Amino acid sequence: MAKDYEGTHLRIINSAKKEFLEKGFINANLREISKNAGITTGAFYRHFQDKEALFDALVEPLIQALDTMYKKTMQETYELLDTDQLKEMWGIYAEVLVQYTEFMYQYFDEFKLLLTRSEGTKHQSFRNDLVAMEAKETKRFMEELKRRGVAVNDVSDEELNMVSSAYYASIFEVIIHDYPKDRAIKHAHTLVRFLQPGWKEIFGI
Repeated sequence: MAKDYEGTHLRIINSAKKEFLEKGFINANLREISKNAGITTGAFYRHFQDKEALFDALVEPLIQALDTMYKKTMQETYELLDTDQLKEMWGIYAEVLVQYTEFMYQYFDEFKLLLTRSEGTKHQSFRNDLVAMEAKETKRFMEELKRRGVAVNDVSDEELNMVSSAYYASIFEVIIHDYPKDRAIKHAHTLVRFLQPGWKEIFGI
């Protein structure tokens, strides 16, 4: 019985991903999802409360993995301060951007859902939320540098938000426009060369 439940659950997930990717959350149809999963609509509700719960199930693994990755990156960056190897931060920045691109292609469909198909869900502000978090964490890091006596430029919250928005817009282009992975990795290296001097100028270090 458990095996049958798990098999049906997986078919619903796969059917839903296809439906959401094709039509977006708002236009996706539960009857079509159920039909393509080989079940009735009534049977669907034994697995998910509603359409949004189904969308959540598709994207939550990515959101959790992204949170873990971001925290790890920030921890490594702060550790550089403890070892007085601040200049290595720019090397980590380059590595992280390439790793982030690799990560996006592990969760390509999920990123596609969040960035282009999530209107009508609680996730529709996904990119804006990332931008706000990036700006906030950058501000916090700059304040910590100042606290430790490092000369850092004064940058307003509005400016940090603007730069963070441009940063994520650049990164997510490869998802929005369905670039193949090899081209995306190549472009990640191009972005490093383009963005890194700008961040150095903003920090002033």
